[in-house]
Amino acid sequence: MATVTSREMVRVGDGTVLPSAGLPGLLAAPVPQDRALLEALAALSPAAVPGLLDRIAFHRIDGLAHRAVSRLTPDSVDPWLRSSLKRRAQRFSAATLSQALALAEVLEALGRSSIPVAVMRGLRTLEAVYGDTALRPFEDHDLLVLPEDREGARAALLRLGYDEEAWGLFRRGGVFVDLHVDPIGARRRPSRQALCPVHVRSLFARAAPGLVAGGPSLLFEPEDDLLLLAVHLVKHSFDRLVRVADVAHYLERKRASLDWTLLFRRAEACGAVRILGWALQSAGLLGVSARAVDLPAVEDDGPLERFLMSRVLELRPIPYTGEALMALAAPTLRAGLSFLLDALWPAGERPAGLWSRTTALPRRVLDLATGGVARIAERRRM
Repeated sequence: MATVTSREMVRVGDGTVLPSAGLPGLLAAPVPQDRALLEALAALSPAAVPGLLDRIAFHRIDGLAHRAVSRLTPDSVDPWLRSSLKRRAQRFSAATLSQALALAEVLEALGRSSIPVAVMRGLRTLEAVYGDTALRPFEDHDLLVLPEDREGARAALLRLGYDEEAWGLFRRGGVFVDLHVDPIGARRRPSRQALCPVHVRSLFARAAPGLVAGGPSLLFEPEDDLLLLAVHLVKHSFDRLVRVADVAHYLERKRASLDWTLLFRRAEACGAVRILGWALQSAGLLGVSARAVDLPAVEDDGPLERFLMSRVLELRPIPYTGEALMALAAPTLRAGLSFLLDALWPAGERPAGLWSRTTALPRRVLDLATGGVARIAERRRM
């Protein structure tokens, strides 16, 4: 990578997990927090163990939690907690191995058709960041291809027996493949491309050939990987701790190889500097801090952004936080409002005709409000 490097501009520090992250944060942290974890577990009553297991499952950190408690002596961990986490990690590992076989088959089929493809998140993150099949669950395989290769990739999946259940979404049994022609889901939410234009051709031009699950896949440069993880985290409103863990573990693992000058330039080129800053800020929940004069600090934000991020750092994000932050990061008010409308009411879900849309609007507002209340109630239980 022939660039001007300036790794001294940013220092990645290992600190303590924020108190607001609680036991889940101690279990998911990339740097072991054994002393604090021992103290927290000692204060945990047997009656509180089911609630902790529910929180772990909600945040999808079962595998990380199992690894953390495995470092401790058997007598320091509730036996039921230890055995429950072990069984969950074993299920994750078995599921990952099965999914890896299916993904390798797809990647090899695309390779035979001379279709370049990149695996985003999922198994790619598991291999590049966590390195253990039991640590990170995932639900589908996000594959990125060039727009002109979309039909060829679709045909290859159909030949392998996959059914196309929706545009770009393929299923065969318990295996789901989400076929993308852009890295941020702009096909389904067109305003994302105007707000945060991450170009697939540039990503592919910089990527190197490699393997994911043993199948041929392009591997993005570390700066591109981190930027996409950051956008994905904010886009999903910091909803689960495992997405914060992805960024925190990536920072910890790749700290020596990241070119921060290059990362900042690429974030600036696609209008994602503030989005990157918010994602890096959230990594502090798990004790990983990144500080630099070139990346936005919390004091650079307005009162609404600071309030939303304060809730994130309390592990109590407000529903639709990501949509609000991304709208606030828009270059113009019009672009922000367009993004917000597209995010909360996608064009494909709006009825045709002005009258139909007008009459459907109150119901849509009610659905959004009901969904937000349900998310808040779920988080309170966790």
